[in-house]
Amino acid sequence: MTKRATAIVFVISLLTLGGFVIVSNLASTPRSPLQANNPPPKPTVTTTPQTLTSPQPPVNKTSQAEGQWRSDLGQAQTLLDQIAASISAGDWATAQTHYAGFSNKAKQLPAPQLNHPDISPVMQDFFALYKLQLGRSLNEQNVQQARVALNQLFGIIGEQRARFGVRGVPLEFQRLRFLLREIEIWGAAGDEEILKIRKTAMSEAWKDVRPVIAARRSGTEPANHFDELIAKLAASQPADLAALLPDLNKEMEKMNNLFQPRPRPAGSPSVPAKTGEDD
Repeated sequence: MTKRATAIVFVISLLTLGGFVIVSNLASTPRSPLQANNPPPKPTVTTTPQTLTSPQPPVNKTSQAEGQWRSDLGQAQTLLDQIAASISAGDWATAQTHYAGFSNKAKQLPAPQLNHPDISPVMQDFFALYKLQLGRSLNEQNVQQARVALNQLFGIIGEQRARFGVRGVPLEFQRLRFLLREIEIWGAAGDEEILKIRKTAMSEAWKDVRPVIAARRSGTEPANHFDELIAKLAASQPADLAALLPDLNKEMEKMNNLFQPRPRPAGSPSVPAKTGEDD
């Protein structure tokens, strides 16, 4: 090969190598900051506008349900009182009629739920038991068993009703009512053993509820009177109950009135009155 040909091949090789270097540098050159922060725009997607509806305020179904329960339980207690009055009058047919109304009104008690976890499932079982016992006692015209079942049902419903109440009537006050009826029932039956147990329970229940009664407006005097009656009850004999029970019931009614809404003065803005169903 001549020197001229060799020189031409060498020049061509240099040009080729230089081209590769230039192309490589162009390919590896980074984009500018403006290009890095602003990527190419994506194609716009057209969407159909949707109509938005404002959410409606939730309805307080819990309060409505509790109000209905309170009303139904109050009517059930009234029917129990009517059954008791019919039994005392010896009118068993009317007692059966009231029992049918009671069974329809109180098919079941409020079930335990998150809002009322203190409602005992065991009370549901006792309620069903004494409801059955009351029905059997009416069929058999058994006065003593009917009265026991009536008071048990009245006490269970009274406690449940108090849990749905809005006037803050203590549960122990409902228990006082129950125990006072028990004392009357077992005193009339002449069962001194159960009577002693019930009198002790009533004294203990009164210790629990007395501070609440005394703290009410005008509650000091009824509380002091009831202290005296409880002391007389503890020392009483079955023969003494006939004279003592009317005074106990009278003072119980006075204390119950402490939880009743007071009448508003004349000219005051009227507000919806709370009924006796609220206890």
